[in-house]
Amino acid sequence: MTFTSDEIILALMSLVRVTHPSMLRQDADGFTVDFEAVERNPNRNDSERLLLKLRPLLETAGDGGPLALDFNTGESQLLSDALERLETVQTWPADVLSMSRYLRQRLTAAP
Repeated sequence: MTFTSDEIILALMSLVRVTHPSMLRQDADGFTVDFEAVERNPNRNDSERLLLKLRPLLETAGDGGPLALDFNTGESQLLSDALERLETVQTWPADVLSMSRYLRQRLTAAP
């Protein structure tokens, strides 16, 4: 599946928000994601494994090109569910909500 940089950031934020909100740290430039606790955990759950799978894409998200990653059905559903929950935690701008819904549609249609 191919993603834009914005979609990867939204996907990662949704997983962080439902898995380990403490991973998200506010800093001078906006935010950072601290993966240390997940990396140290030898008994990772599915959400934590998916966070680590998304990490390399986050590191290249600013390059401007398309980002590709393959998901199995469980991972696609997990990410779609996380995006859906993120949509309900606060009021989002219409463009963010639209991007989330479009991404969920693509994730659930993926083989």
